[in-house]
Amino acid sequence: MKVPAACVQTLVAMLALSVTACGTGEDDAKDKFGMGFIIGGASPADVGLPTYPGAKPYTESDKDSSSSADIDINTPLFGLKVVAMKLETGDEPEKVAAFYKRALSQYGRVLECVDGESAATKTRRDANDSEELTCDQNEPEADEVVYKAGTDSNQRIVAIKPHRGGSRFSLVHVDMRG
Repeated sequence: MKVPAACVQTLVAMLALSVTACGTGEDDAKDKFGMGFIIGGASPADVGLPTYPGAKPYTESDKDSSSSADIDINTPLFGLKVVAMKLETGDEPEKVAAFYKRALSQYGRVLECVDGESAATKTRRDANDSEELTCDQNEPEADEVVYKAGTDSNQRIVAIKPHRGGSRFSLVHVDMRG
């Protein structure tokens, strides 16, 4: 699953703003501006979803031992928490999809994205509901299906695609505050 360029740019801008605010050099700056930045590993529970039975961490190569990330940025002005992980299983994508569609339903309506559109409605976002999730134009990739639940500022995403006779999938939780 690709991260939209706008999200990356926003994250970099927010980090730069927070670092600038923290680097004033004044003694009382710590009282007015604080920043926390944590990076670590993650589990499906950190994403807020159950572990698919028999799934194991997926890495791109033997040299790449990282299959998950937990990034938490907190400032008085905003907060951003992104938890992501890549997994694989020998089960077919349809079975994995059914499992995670059920799991995602606890967070509200589950949106299914195929070819950059919602498979269910294929409609644009209502201007009055700015928190409603939509499918991004650059998702999903070929042979991939993306499921989303929650709101624009607090969403969980599952992206599933066929891989080596089974499935490769990503679990993501994005929580933006402020």
